[in-house]
Formats: sequence, structure tokens, C-alpha cells
Amino acid sequence: MTESINRQPQGIPAGGQFAPTAHAEPEVALTAPAPGRPAETQRSRRGHDFYPPAEQMAAWPKLYETDNDGPIGDKPIQAHYFQGGMDWYIAEYDSGENLAFGYVNLGLGGEWGYIDLGEVERVRGQMGLPIERDLDFKPGTPAKECIPKYRDEAAADVDDEVHDFGWDGPDEPDPLSPEDRKLWDEHHRFAFNYVHDGNLLGVTGFEDRDTVERFAGFVANAYMESGWDGMLDMRTIAEKWRDQERPVD
Repeated sequence: MTESINRQPQGIPAGGQFAPTAHAEPEVALTAPAPGRPAETQRSRRGHDFYPPAEQMAAWPKLYETDNDGPIGDKPIQAHYFQGGMDWYIAEYDSGENLAFGYVNLGLGGEWGYIDLGEVERVRGQMGLPIERDLDFKPGTPAKECIPKYRDEAAADVDDEVHDFGWDGPDEPDPLSPEDRKLWDEHHRFAFNYVHDGNLLGVTGFEDRDTVERFAGFVANAYMESGWDGMLDMRTIAEKWRDQERPVD
């Protein structure tokens, strides 16, 4: 299903619709802006820079630049901000206006729209805390790998697909018996859901869907080699997989 993005909801001014209702105190001390980045008002309270490095922001797509780049789930996200149950995902940016376009969920369901980053930087959320930037976020991550709504849709699409699961299909003889094939497929699906239900997609060993697919095959093979031992610990298998995939220093 193709989803369209409503960039400018009628009657809502651009830039302000995604700020929380709580605002910063009237008098704030501005932190001198770093070269190529806007000034900040809550740097010391936040404990880290609200804005990414200037060279990273300069590489962000400009407004409307990603409009025709395929399904929304594939739209690259450049930064993630959060506070409490609220999330801001930045996809495009106008440096002249400090205005972004992205996906925002303030706890009542998410939507795409314009985001005044200066306003988001100044506000206080729950318990008076400032909005934080996700320092571990990888710029360019597809929406389907970081935004829960699209991550869940991608997982559902995979569940609906017909997988080979280690078999080239009806033109080649299946190396497994019908009973083993059924069990192999069940354990493969279980492993795939284990990653998505545990929100592991994106961490070491589970960086993307291709890696998760290989992990699911690894798990199914481990269970098959054990004689379909139901007592085999999934967490132990996952740790062995991560040790195998972890880069060697």
C-alpha cells in the first residue's frame, strides 16, 4: 500500500505543530553557535550538542529532495530526537530556516510534517527535561528500520512473503524431509520475530534485514542440529551469532 505524506496540514503553520506544549523558561542563556550550526539554549542541561556536527548536517537532504525516492518505509532518516514517550525523526532540512521535515510521535500516534528544530531545542518536556538527540543514531537509516510504525509494517510484509528458507524451490529437490522442513520454517520465523519483538534491528549482529535473515537461518540450523531440542536457549544462540558477527579488533 502506498502512503502519501501530507506536508502542510491545512490551518497549521509550518514549523510549530510538532513542539510539545511545555516551553522553556523565558530567560535562557544562548550557547555560542558552532560554525555551521544554530545556537543552543540548553547545552549544559542536555549534556550534549542538540545539533549534529556541521558537516553531517550539510549532507542532510534539502526539503522535498526525497519526495520521489520510493516507498516511505525506505525514506532515509538523518537524525532522531526523543524525550519521554516523544520522538522526532528528521528526513529533510532547510538550514536557512532551521526547518526540518520528518516523522513525529508525541505519544498520541505519529505523522509526517514540518519541524521547527529551534523550537524543539528550546522546549522542556516531561519533568522539565530538554529534548535529547540520539547519539547512537546512524544517519541514512531507512524509516522501516528505525520508526516503529514502518518497522512493524516491514516485519508484517516479511511474514506474508513466501521464503525459500535454504531451499532453491520446486525445481530443486528439498534436502530436508517434509517434517524437518516444517520445523525449520517454524524456527526460522521464530528467530526473525525474536529480533523484531526485541527491538534488536540495528544493533551489532542485526544491522539490517539481510543480516537478520542470515541469523534466522543460523538459528533454524542450530535447532535442527540439536535434533529440535526444545530446551535449546535462544539467547545463547543469539550470543554465539553476535560473537561470530562482531568485528575483530
